[in-house]
Amino acid sequence: MRVENSPPLLPSRPQDLTQAFYWLGTLTLLYLLLWLQEGGVDLGLGRFLPLHAGMETASIIVSMLVFGIAWNAYSHTRPGNVVLLGAVLLGTALLDFGHMFGYRGMPDFVTPSSPQKAIVFWLAARTLVAIGLLMAAARPWQPMLRSHSRYGLLAAVFGYVGAVYWLELFNAASLPAFFVQESGLTRLKINSEYGLIILYGLSAVLFYRQARRGAAHNAADLFAAAAIAALSELCFTLYASVSDIFNFVGHIYKVISYGFIYRAVFVDSVHQPFAALNRALAKEKLWAAEQHSFVRTLDMLDEAVLELLPDGRISSANSGWWHLIGNVPGNGPLAEAIHMDDRNAFLKCLGDLHNGHKDEFHGRFRIMADAAYEQWMECRFVAERNEEAQLVGIRGVLRDITKTYLQERHIAHMALHDALTGLPNRVLLEDRIKKSVQLARRTNARLAVCFIDLDHFKNINDAYGHKTGDALLLSMAKALEKSLRDGDTIARWGGDEFVALLPGLSSAEDARQVARKLVGVMQQTYELEGQPINATFSMGISLYPDDSDSVDTLLAHADRAMFYAKSQGRNNFQLFSDMSARGLGKKELYIQSRLAQAIRDGRITSWFQPQFAATPDANGTRPLTGAEALARWHDADLGWISPGTFIPMAETLGLIHDLGQLVRRQALEQFAQWYRLRPDLQLSLNISKRQLFAPDFVDTLLADANNYGLPAAALILEVTESVALMEVECAEERLRQLVQTGFTLSIDDFGTGYASLSQLHELPVGELKIDISFVQRVHTPDGLRILQAIVNLARALGLRTVAEGVEDEATASTLEQLEVDVLQGYHLGKPCPAEEFEKLPFFAGHPAEGAALVTTG
Repeated sequence: MRVENSPPLLPSRPQDLTQAFYWLGTLTLLYLLLWLQEGGVDLGLGRFLPLHAGMETASIIVSMLVFGIAWNAYSHTRPGNVVLLGAVLLGTALLDFGHMFGYRGMPDFVTPSSPQKAIVFWLAARTLVAIGLLMAAARPWQPMLRSHSRYGLLAAVFGYVGAVYWLELFNAASLPAFFVQESGLTRLKINSEYGLIILYGLSAVLFYRQARRGAAHNAADLFAAAAIAALSELCFTLYASVSDIFNFVGHIYKVISYGFIYRAVFVDSVHQPFAALNRALAKEKLWAAEQHSFVRTLDMLDEAVLELLPDGRISSANSGWWHLIGNVPGNGPLAEAIHMDDRNAFLKCLGDLHNGHKDEFHGRFRIMADAAYEQWMECRFVAERNEEAQLVGIRGVLRDITKTYLQERHIAHMALHDALTGLPNRVLLEDRIKKSVQLARRTNARLAVCFIDLDHFKNINDAYGHKTGDALLLSMAKALEKSLRDGDTIARWGGDEFVALLPGLSSAEDARQVARKLVGVMQQTYELEGQPINATFSMGISLYPDDSDSVDTLLAHADRAMFYAKSQGRNNFQLFSDMSARGLGKKELYIQSRLAQAIRDGRITSWFQPQFAATPDANGTRPLTGAEALARWHDADLGWISPGTFIPMAETLGLIHDLGQLVRRQALEQFAQWYRLRPDLQLSLNISKRQLFAPDFVDTLLADANNYGLPAAALILEVTESVALMEVECAEERLRQLVQTGFTLSIDDFGTGYASLSQLHELPVGELKIDISFVQRVHTPDGLRILQAIVNLARALGLRTVAEGVEDEATASTLEQLEVDVLQGYHLGKPCPAEEFEKLPFFAGHPAEGAALVTTG
């Protein structure tokens, strides 16, 4: 069977390899000294035999110790190389025993002792050690593939030893001669020694490389053992008799080599496991200290740490649990502490851990504690399983998130509801419409989207103030909400606009009945801030699936139906499907649908209407003083669309800012070319209410003027009298800011707003543009007196006057006599594109630059 890799051992240290080289260097030096002296010492047989027996006995004892340690310290996680060395040295001990008793002078062991007999056992033992070291060096230091492999290895060693004993003791004649009495060692014996030296040398090289790489086993001692064994064999290639110094030193080297093997096996089998055990104990002690520190740290946090049994009962808990749970008993099933409304969900999560569907889960649950308020916990539980994947316990961490949860819920409510009325806002409404459409699609039902807009709400704000206006919106929201069914939704779309969602309808008639009911709700008087107020609204209704199955389209159709309701006198409701069936409002719907795209594509362009001085010059002609930029739109299907149609639509649809910016930049780009040649001209630009009160309007306007190289003094900004005067408190600061920047302000349509003299005096305007209705009545006594009064008022305030709508010469002459400053109208010049404007005689007639102006474009 497959086994796990061995645990990491102590890596070879540089000092181990250094120590091995000290031993190897010392023994090599001793060998060289003996070699240089060519032996020179004869120990004598009588003195060497006991010494030889003692050295062989020491070798046998060391070998048996190596085997005993390697065999008994075996583990399926330990490297098999150690067992290999132990088995090899057991066989070597048996062969060394035969070598010792085969030595001349020892008692006969089955056959008489002789040098041949001793050499046979010697070479067999040395060959076994050499092969064993080489195999240990070449084999990866990993556990054996099978737990019983060591017995096969031991059997192979015993087989080898038995074969050697059988050949030498019972079939010696079949063996080659390694020693001849008359001549000594044979060439075969010496070559065999050199072969052993090569094997030892290869082992030494492999172990050295492993030691240099920091092997996890004791490669340095095994390197020393292999290298010293090679020196031992070198000695046995040089001795002349069994009792000379080379023979003695060779045996000593062999014992030292065995000693290094013993130390390597001892370190890997005994020392390293004990060292690893000590390290593990030290880590365990450190871990225990860290765990104790962690527990103390956890106790400082507002978190509960629990240990649960598989059945959900609490087995242990830190002090944070008691802080969270209060005085409620907490040593039973944890589910008993969970709020009843959340208990089933919690038990299901625990069940998923128990049956193995999940290994952990996160959740938010309420607990029943001593706190008087709702207490929410954020929980995380992790399953603990044994090797058989059976649940043995559950670990959990609970944190009190009550404040955070309530804040999140409040923020979520604010994000999806209107701050004033508390009704759903656009985001929540669109989501509910989407879900209602999906449900209606599955059930084949209808739903209605009702767009509601208060009639003349601006007048209520102007007359009673915004606070009263807000109170009306709030009262209306409550009334509408109370009148709808439980499944219906009333949402605030923005400003004075509301949207009602009516799901689960069976026919269009159901929508009409609800609409009549809502209209009836408004047939009441609201007492707001001590003021009785009557209000009405216009409503447009679109149906699913009759009109569309798209949320955006349903809202757009309801909005268009609402506009049509306003065009029908307000205070009524209209169904989009009825409009389509009767062909009503198609042109308005078409214009609305095309307007945004026309603005984006730049199909709405700037035209220019000339303005002239009322008093002729010396040549009897009225000089050109400037031009007013006007928006014009030509549609491929409808032809020319009146500004009186698409500009109010742009205001209503929130596109006036984009429209105004488009027309303004086109006009500034063209006027910049004219201004370089006619710096006496001024350009008038119409500014809507939404543009004027935009936060970045002044900066954007100034940036546009600078971008086209125009000074602010060359531009006249026209604002309506209702904006400039009726909302003087709001407009004064913005108007003063524009004047301080250098622009000239003009009150457009002056006379229609009934402004007071004090209001007019407070505003920093420089021009009054008399409304066309007064100019057209100039030939009547009353009209003439009104015009005279306006001109005198302007002159008293130091303001320039402009009369628009001059349609004939008689009107122009009368205005000239009234001392109006500037005239504008079809009699003097119609609005036209820039290229036509440049070709007109009055434009090319300037005494200085006229000729050049004709060619500009």
